[in-house]
Amino acid sequence: MTTRLTLPNILTGSRIALVPALFWALSLGGAQGFLVALLIAILAELTDLLDGAIARRFNQQSEFGAQFDPLADSLYRIGAFTALAAFDLIPVWTIIVFAWRDVLVSYARLMMQAKGRAVGARLSGKLKAIVQGVAIIALLAMPLVPADIFDPEMASRAAQGAFWVALAVTAWSGIDYLLAGARPASGQA
Repeated sequence: MTTRLTLPNILTGSRIALVPALFWALSLGGAQGFLVALLIAILAELTDLLDGAIARRFNQQSEFGAQFDPLADSLYRIGAFTALAAFDLIPVWTIIVFAWRDVLVSYARLMMQAKGRAVGARLSGKLKAIVQGVAIIALLAMPLVPADIFDPEMASRAAQGAFWVALAVTAWSGIDYLLAGARPASGQA
């Protein structure tokens, strides 16, 4: 029996633990709070990049890790967007899109498994992860950009634009997974 306490799984689990830290950082208020929150978000995104790479490099891939990673991603990113909504950086209603997408993807994966089909990550899911990470970081970095370097209004528009792109890609990704799960396997009627 292999141990689940591997560096990749610890990195994966750390994303879940970083959600309360993100709320705490934003509750500090002001530039200090945003800076700490930004550093937490960057750390979370780095763990997402590193966990799989380390697992592959050191042959520590496991069924547990393959299932734990998307769960940690969902909990972290939905938690991060909830924190952003709680501090009035994004509309609260948009959390529904992020949460429903992840529920739809889980359901689509179950449908595909029931049909004996592979459940690997789709391009839309990988793109979704990238644009969500960029949006979270942009929204947290926006208040920290010095006005003499970058127009605050333009910084705000850029961060909000990244957020709305992330929301649209998230919705598209959910539909993509759902349609993939509904399609019959090749050779079936």
